[in-house]
Amino acid sequence: MSRKGSSTRFAPLWDDSLIPSEGVLFVMGTDTGVGKTKLVESLIRSAPARARLRIVKAAQTGVGEPGEERDLDRYLRAGASHDEVWEGYSFARPLDPMTAARFEGRSVDPDYLLKRIRAFHDEGYRVIVEGSGGILSPFFSDGSGILSIASRLDRPLSVLLVSHPHLGTLSTTLAAVRILGEEGLSPRLLVLCTRPAVRDKASEVNPGTLRTLLFPLTVIQLSPEPRD
Repeated sequence: MSRKGSSTRFAPLWDDSLIPSEGVLFVMGTDTGVGKTKLVESLIRSAPARARLRIVKAAQTGVGEPGEERDLDRYLRAGASHDEVWEGYSFARPLDPMTAARFEGRSVDPDYLLKRIRAFHDEGYRVIVEGSGGILSPFFSDGSGILSIASRLDRPLSVLLVSHPHLGTLSTTLAAVRILGEEGLSPRLLVLCTRPAVRDKASEVNPGTLRTLLFPLTVIQLSPEPRD
């Protein structure tokens, strides 16, 4: 039996066949810096009925670092209003949320995040939750992370997994998909965010390799500069 592979296309726009109209959408990454916020910006630009949208940044780290822009500011620049965005926690150091919180004598409360996400959903909003770092990055004092929030949400949810197409993506992306599946959170979509400055042979062939190995998971390649 041949494996045709899933589709790959440059598609920075909201697609109702891929983005559910109800429930909570978790945007998770295979690592830090792979393009999670870029994808959320793209979803904001193209979302229908934007007034019914709520974007949650569960935990922001590296606040105030030179050259680092807060994700909430990027959401606003993409077209969201102040009422549409919410940040659960913010920490100064550019570390995982658990460790960044410890340096400040604080901790991240999963119940607090769950309460707010559930409330947004139950009020009838389309909710997008952006994680921090990779899917196993620790948020809470017990070392668990964004997956524990998703598994406890008790609301309809979907996962968009974000990675990149360049050299080194195959192992981390395949591992992330496997972990999500084992947690009962198989991604609805894999989004590969291309880095403008990277030009390598792997970038050309990796999307096709991932299509084949992850079939029937749909693969979308996001262009370096999303268009309005």
